[in-house]
Amino acid sequence: MKKIILALISISLLFNVYARQTPDAGQVLKSAKEKLKQQDYTGSIRDFNKALRISPGMEDAYRGRAEAKYFISQFDEALRDINKAIEINKSVPEAYLIRGQIYTATKHYEDAISDFTNALNLNNNLYEAIVQKALTLSQMNKEKEAFELVNKSIENNGKVAEFYFCRGVLYNNKQKFEKALNDLNKCIELNPDYSTYNVYMARGYTYLSLQEYKSAKDDFTKSIEAAPSNAAAYSSRARVYYEEGSYNEAIDDYTKSLANNSDNATTFFNLGMAYYKINDIKNACERFHKACSMGNSNACKMIVITCVENK
Repeated sequence: MKKIILALISISLLFNVYARQTPDAGQVLKSAKEKLKQQDYTGSIRDFNKALRISPGMEDAYRGRAEAKYFISQFDEALRDINKAIEINKSVPEAYLIRGQIYTATKHYEDAISDFTNALNLNNNLYEAIVQKALTLSQMNKEKEAFELVNKSIENNGKVAEFYFCRGVLYNNKQKFEKALNDLNKCIELNPDYSTYNVYMARGYTYLSLQEYKSAKDDFTKSIEAAPSNAAAYSSRARVYYEEGSYNEAIDDYTKSLANNSDNATTFFNLGMAYYKINDIKNACERFHKACSMGNSNACKMIVITCVENK
C-alpha cells in the first residue's frame, strides 16, 4: 500500500513539474502577436509555431503566421497557412484581407478582389480591405474603378485616414503629385500612427518627384525608423542622396539596403553607379557585374562602357 501511495505521489509531482514547464498557448500566442506588431517577423513565426504545437487548431495562430510570412515574401507558405485559417473559421474578415494581399503580391488579381469583397461582406467597416481593393484595381489598370471606390469611401466617411493614404498613392501613380501630397498630409493629420512606414514612404516618393529633397529624406528616414530592416526605405533615401550628388551617403544607404535584401539587382546597379560617380571604378564594376549576372541590362551596358575599357 505504501508503495502505491509513493508511486501516486511521484506521478503527481511529475505532472505538476510538466505542467509548470509547458507554456500556455494563449501566452505564446500573445507574444507572437506582439512580435508581429513590432515587425519581428522571424521571432513571431517561431512563437506562432510554438503556439500551434501546443494547440494545433488555433485559427488566429495560422492567420498570424500567414501574415508574418507574407511580410517576408514567403508567399506559398503564407497561402497554405491562411487557407488553413479559413478552413478552421470561414467567418473572420481579416483572414480574407490577408489572403487577398497574398494574391495581389503574386499577381492573382481577380482572386484578390474576390477576397477583399468577401472581407467587406463580413465587415463593411474593415477599411484596410477597401484600401487594398482600390490599390489592386489600380494594378489591374482599372484606375477609374479604383478612384470611384476610394472617392465614394471618402464621401461616406471623410475622417478615415486610410482612404486619404490610398488616394494619395493613386495620385502618385498618376503623377499628380500636388494632389497626392494633399491627401497624404491629410492622412497624417487624421491619424499620425496609421501605417507609418507606408505613409512616409509614399510621401517621401511624392517629395522626391517634386524635387523637394530635404523633405523626401526626412520622410524616408521616418520610414527607416518605423521599419529598420526594410530594404526599400534605405534604397529610397539613397536615391535622394544620389540626386543631390551626395554619393558617399548614397553608397552607405544602398549598402544597408543590400544588407537587408541581397536579391535586388537594381540596388546593386545603383550602388555601382554611386561608386562610378566618385570614380571608384573597381567597386563600381564589381557591383555592375553582380547586377548584370542577376539580369539587370543597364548594368551589363555599364560593364561594356566602363569595365572593359578599364581592365
